[in-house]
Amino acid sequence: MLKTSISILSISILVYLFIENINRRTYEFLDEIEQRGNTFLDTTEKRLRQLINDTIYNLNNQTTEQINSIIHANKKYIPLQNPYGATTCTEWFGCHKGYCWAGCAGALPSLTGPEWCYTKTSVGKMTCQMDDDCDGCWRCSSPCSI
Repeated sequence: MLKTSISILSISILVYLFIENINRRTYEFLDEIEQRGNTFLDTTEKRLRQLINDTIYNLNNQTTEQINSIIHANKKYIPLQNPYGATTCTEWFGCHKGYCWAGCAGALPSLTGPEWCYTKTSVGKMTCQMDDDCDGCWRCSSPCSI
């Protein structure tokens, strides 16, 4: 009977050690799966954040380019010039209330926007009906607006 008890005890110990080994390996395997899953999730999250940031950056750049393009298309260039004798021509000119005007640079910087003046030739203030009747190379007939 003692031999049988020792045999049963030995078998029980072996079964216990076998189960413990399986449990330990199962936990290790589950930990490895969890780590791989977390790594995959971290990598996926980082990639998604990068894609979102890249998309926002590209949309921002495209929007800025479009806005600048619209502003540039609707804005005429204003070079600095002498208010009473233009040394350069301006692309910023037109007709206003029947008289030609052109952009100019006065003595003081304007806080309200670009400065302008009515233009003249040797005859005096130039009259007009439309922007095409005027020329950006004509001289100012008055000081620049403030």
